[in-house]
Amino acid sequence: MIWLTWRQHRFQLLCGAGLLALLSAFFLATGPGMASAFRHTGVAACLAASSRDCGELAGRLEDSYANLRFLIPLSLALPALIGVFWGAPLIARELEQGTHRLAWTQGVTRMRWLGVKLAALIGATALGAAAFTWALSWWSRPLVVAGDDRFSPGVFDLRGVVPIAYALFALALGVAVGAIVRRIVPAMAASLAGFVVIRAGVALWLRPHYAAAKTMAFSMFTPSGGPGFGRGDWVISAKTVDGAGRLMGNGIVFNLNVLGSRCPGLSPTEGELPNPGALQACARRIGLHAVARFQPGSRYWMFQGIESAIFVGLALGLLVLSVWWVRRRVS
Repeated sequence: MIWLTWRQHRFQLLCGAGLLALLSAFFLATGPGMASAFRHTGVAACLAASSRDCGELAGRLEDSYANLRFLIPLSLALPALIGVFWGAPLIARELEQGTHRLAWTQGVTRMRWLGVKLAALIGATALGAAAFTWALSWWSRPLVVAGDDRFSPGVFDLRGVVPIAYALFALALGVAVGAIVRRIVPAMAASLAGFVVIRAGVALWLRPHYAAAKTMAFSMFTPSGGPGFGRGDWVISAKTVDGAGRLMGNGIVFNLNVLGSRCPGLSPTEGELPNPGALQACARRIGLHAVARFQPGSRYWMFQGIESAIFVGLALGLLVLSVWWVRRRVS
């Protein structure tokens, strides 16, 4: 059964290994140069001095490698491709072509037939995803450390342990959909759609609420967006309010129309920007300040663990569904 599984799925496995080798070669070719630029442009020394503002240096480093940003969508799509091309055909092809009946009449039980297939693909998926994540994390470290946007999409989703969980979930989703649909092409389409919807839903609506967000209030005229934000903090939302807590605008903004009604004469002539001194005096008089909700950067690994547990749990549930479906519903 092991040899048969290899013969049936060697094309997908070899394509996956080839893609991993190609990306690894690219990382090895470009990674040392990026690490050297991180040191020689002064970004590393600036970050070592925690009291310095390194935004300008970090921005220059990121801009110099802007042509490599195509790797972000490509890397985000890899787990989905595993679900589409590895997971969906795993059972659907056998059921669509009827070859499962031949295997089951040759002394191979349903559970052995399914178990060997799942073990091979799950092992290959986990090893491949772990190797790719490690290589990508090593390669992208200078850019991630420079910007320290560890929670942003395209950084959080590609580093740590969550990419492995995404890949296992995509595989399990494809297997379950293929077992139920029993047709390869519809199963591939449904697997892709389901993966995108669930991944986006978790990232947009669940991730910000893994832990209670902290709240910070600060003056509109404080440099660098407010005191107390640490490196890597994830600002979820911000709003501008007056001293009584009334909303003056979404985001950290000066709504001149609203301020003009509260501070008559703020703009001497309609359409002109107010004098900065008059604007600050108005803000102080009405108690204008910003309130931000944020997740501290120190929660990064906790969030990684929570999200990984969610997707591994979903993968286990889908695998159980697949086993049950093959045992009870497939003739």
